[in-house]
Amino acid sequence: MKNLIYLTYQSFPSTTANSLQSITNIKYLVKEGIPVKLIFPLREKFSNSDISSLQKHYDFSEVFEVLGTKHYLPFGKIKIFNKLFFLISHFLWSLFISINIHKYETKPSVFFTRSEWIFYFLSIRKKTITYECHQLSKIKKLLIPIAIKQPESKIIFLNENLKNNFNFSSTLEKKILVAHNSVDASLFKTNIKKIKHSLIFVGNLKRFNKSRDLEFIIKAFQNTKIRTKYNLKIIGGPEEEASNLKNIITKYNLEEQIKILGILSHSETIKHIEESEIGILVNSSDNEHSIEFTSPLKYFEYLYGQCKVVAVNFPSHQCLPFSNKINFFEENNTESFINSILKCTNKKALDRSSLNKITAEYRIEKIIELFNPARPEGFEPPTL
Repeated sequence: MKNLIYLTYQSFPSTTANSLQSITNIKYLVKEGIPVKLIFPLREKFSNSDISSLQKHYDFSEVFEVLGTKHYLPFGKIKIFNKLFFLISHFLWSLFISINIHKYETKPSVFFTRSEWIFYFLSIRKKTITYECHQLSKIKKLLIPIAIKQPESKIIFLNENLKNNFNFSSTLEKKILVAHNSVDASLFKTNIKKIKHSLIFVGNLKRFNKSRDLEFIIKAFQNTKIRTKYNLKIIGGPEEEASNLKNIITKYNLEEQIKILGILSHSETIKHIEESEIGILVNSSDNEHSIEFTSPLKYFEYLYGQCKVVAVNFPSHQCLPFSNKINFFEENNTESFINSILKCTNKKALDRSSLNKITAEYRIEKIIELFNPARPEGFEPPTL
């Protein structure tokens, strides 16, 4: 059976949804009987390649090999020119590890990455590699068409909008999968009592160092239509932004209606989602990724936690699975947002029996079909 090497320029442990998604991928690959080795740079002060630390942080019990590589590059150590240093450091680390990949692989191996540079360098070295693409950039638009032409290179796009930015030939289509984010169903309980008229937002309180428009949501609670009836929990960091939002809540005397809970463990966050009636998806139109390409992990957790969902009316949200069940509101339109909340009164949350195809288990089965490593003897795919 081939080994899978998950090679990424991410940092672990981390509170980002991207790091959680990678760990969930690995967790379910391991559950399928595939040996996995996670390789990433120790680029931050908190970076840690000890498996027990990752198990504690992400709340999983599966075992796999973890290797943290030394990182002498500036990103993560120098807190200025972050974007520039990320680009330089990402390129150099990817180049170095690709040149020396023979030191890390156990043959025969397949590779999985979220790095466009790793995808490119290992593709031209004729390695068997699958690249998971979550957003667009000029560099990606340059590298992806070159790398995908290599015989053992494949791509997973997070949504159709991402894929549609490339004009792939029909012969390449069989090497491409569109797979939205997914939910780790094993973390959820049954028969959780809902708190009536409760709303929740989960996620980083900033995106690409810019506001996620949560101030708009807070200001909307000044309207008596929701102020007198609804309550809101906001879960996420960074702490500085959480503190700023608390000040805004105090300014508008909304301390009874809105609570900022800060950064919580994943299991604690799931508990709050399960208790809530309505989940909120909100972003600012300042960033193309938010408008077109995001597939929010929290959306799938809202659905599996049997929340109704309200979302800002962006193309990225419109192409989500079950988007016909979302109540959309127009960006920065208070009346539209309030109406989307009120419309939830007569809606029912989706039953979990209809949500098998948004689970991590199902997603990993589709990914395995794409890169098709050898299966353990006697392996049978799960029934979904």
